[in-house]
Amino acid sequence: MDRYSRHMKLYKNFDKIRNAKIMVAGAGGLGSNVLMHLSRLGIGEIHIFDNGILDMPDLNRQILYDHEDLGKKKVFVAKEKLNEINPEVKIHIFAEKIQEKTVLPDVDIAIDCFDNFESRKILDRKVHEKNIPLIHGGVERFFGQVTDIIPGKTKTLSEILGDVKDTDEIKYVTPYAVSIIASIQVSEAMKLLCGDYDNALINKLLVVDLYFNTFDIIQIK
Repeated sequence: MDRYSRHMKLYKNFDKIRNAKIMVAGAGGLGSNVLMHLSRLGIGEIHIFDNGILDMPDLNRQILYDHEDLGKKKVFVAKEKLNEINPEVKIHIFAEKIQEKTVLPDVDIAIDCFDNFESRKILDRKVHEKNIPLIHGGVERFFGQVTDIIPGKTKTLSEILGDVKDTDEIKYVTPYAVSIIASIQVSEAMKLLCGDYDNALINKLLVVDLYFNTFDIIQIK
């Protein structure tokens, strides 16, 4: 257990982390950061959904990949890289887009690392069908947000997002904003796995503004 010696004692029941199954929806900016942290923490199984192919603009924030991976499907590269980081973690990949017909795997937690609202709302419906907690994260420019969705205990993500729709406009994002929001998502996953609901972002929306260095929590009623 030397691999985990610097963090395992920070958790009351580290076995919950080692035996956990987590699904990561999207292996791009947020997803690649989330995946690296989950792997290093020692999550038992990780399920990755993404149908994307790596291109040059991705490299500014998708830290799991490098120049030699351009033109390759992200999930295949992600599995290879994560196996190199921690071969003790089982990686399951799905080179597909999550759609209404998608059957989600049986997992303890799902993490929303998508970059569009359409996919997020579909994922929201799918996790509610299977009663899976969802950790939402979103980033644009210097800003980001995180909240935990617990079926039956919180509003759905679709209710929180409202009628917002995707546009064709280019989304600009700073690499460090992605890394920070992804780290908070992983932190929330660990809280939920270990039962620390009092300190989790349940019925709370954390809004981060790195330009003005503000971290605000909005209560969701």
